[in-house]
Amino acid sequence: MFTGIIESIGIIESMDKEGEDLKVNVNLNGKKLQDINIGDSISVNGICLTVSDIYEDLLSFDISKETLSRTSPFEISQKLNLETSLRYNGKVSGHFVTGHVDEVGFIRSIEKKDMCEVWGVEVSKKLMKFIPEKGSVALNGTSLTVNHVVENIFYINLIPHTLLSTNLSSLKIGGMVNIEIDMIARYLQNLCTK
Repeated sequence: MFTGIIESIGIIESMDKEGEDLKVNVNLNGKKLQDINIGDSISVNGICLTVSDIYEDLLSFDISKETLSRTSPFEISQKLNLETSLRYNGKVSGHFVTGHVDEVGFIRSIEKKDMCEVWGVEVSKKLMKFIPEKGSVALNGTSLTVNHVVENIFYINLIPHTLLSTNLSSLKIGGMVNIEIDMIARYLQNLCTK
C-alpha cells in the first residue's frame, strides 16, 4: 500500500531479459530510500514491485510477463517514480494506492496554464466509469485529483512541485502513463455488480 507521494526518482541502469520476464536495475542516483531491504515492496512508476537485490545505489526488481503486459514499457535511462510502502503509523498525504496498474493511458494534451500544466489523459471507456470529476487517480504512482472528464479523457492539474518531484515532467504528448483508479471506486463497482 502506498500514498502516491513520490519520494525519489530512479533511473534504469540496465535490464536483463529472462524468458518473457525482465530484471530491471534502478540507480538511485545517490539518494537513499529509507530502510529498504530485499523483499520489500516499492512503487516503481506506480507498479508494486519487490526488491530482489540491493547493490549500494542499485535496486533490482524482477518483473513478470503478466506485469509487463499491463504496464508501460521499460527502457534504459528511463526515469522512474519511486515510493516506499506506507507504514501504518505514517501520514497519508495523497490517497491509498495499491500499485496494481489498471491500464496504460495516453497523454493527449499538455497546456501551460499560469504556473501549472493541465494534462488530458485518454483511457478506455471501460475505465472511465471509475474516474469521476474531483476523484483520485494515480499516474505513474503519483496521486492526483481529476479536474473534469470529457468522454474517455480526464484532465488533471500538475503544479510545479509535482513536475519537479516526479518523472511526469519528462513525458510528452503521446507518451504512456500507468493508470491506477481509486481503490474505493473499484470495490464499490464490484459490490454493485454482485
